[in-house]
Amino acid sequence: MAYRTILVELAGDSGLEPRLRTAQALARRFDAVLVGMHVMPPPFIPMADGGAVTYLAPELIEAQRKANQEVKERVQAVFRNICGTGPTAVWQEAEGGRGELLAEAAHTTDLLLARRAGVGGTDGPDVLDDLVTAAGVPVVALPPDLSGDLGQTVLVAWNGSREATRAVHDALPFLHAAKRVMLCAVGDEAATSLDAAGAMLRRHGLAVHSHRVDEADGDAGGVLLAQCSAEGADLLVMGAYGHARLRELVFGGATRHVLREAALPVLFSS
Repeated sequence: MAYRTILVELAGDSGLEPRLRTAQALARRFDAVLVGMHVMPPPFIPMADGGAVTYLAPELIEAQRKANQEVKERVQAVFRNICGTGPTAVWQEAEGGRGELLAEAAHTTDLLLARRAGVGGTDGPDVLDDLVTAAGVPVVALPPDLSGDLGQTVLVAWNGSREATRAVHDALPFLHAAKRVMLCAVGDEAATSLDAAGAMLRRHGLAVHSHRVDEADGDAGGVLLAQCSAEGADLLVMGAYGHARLRELVFGGATRHVLREAALPVLFSS
């Protein structure tokens, strides 16, 4: 497996340039075509008024359309400046819902790089929730203050589930390119198949260090992030949701904790 087409989310946020530089570096590492996708919101905002739905006046719609165009032109200029104009740097744009359109575009790619809010930010991870389950390809959630080379030290979360298995295999290109790979199980139950998973990865030619850590009060997500910090990891790989998403929501699973609290890039796969 290789990442030959990488999709990166484009937006007029403060993390655009570091996200693009990371995406460009990964495209070069994996000899991939980089597709930049800019999603513009529709030029109207439905507003509830006593149960009825009303719409903005035409002049306000036009003002919003003009603002969208200005943002698009600015984002496109940054994209071209960093990624160039050749056949390996493809610009795409669409108008509509961010999550739905990015997921649809991801269906013809190998990897999606999506933006996420900073820790404690007010922009919730709901769109990332949807992307992780709808994209059909691994999703790397990138924080806005991204810096440095991504994927040099990778921590892989293991618990023996189908989602963890899928994540390990989806991340193999990163694991082969990494300098250090750690396979981490949180708690006794998760560690049941840890040795077998490590052996499988070593058959792929990877020098993997496997270890189990104790779970603190059911906070597997917090334990994983603490391990990433202790090991100096610059990428966390983990399975997410799958068909047990409702159960994750009810019990406040590791996926949602990591989506909200991770300060490092995270590769999610379901």
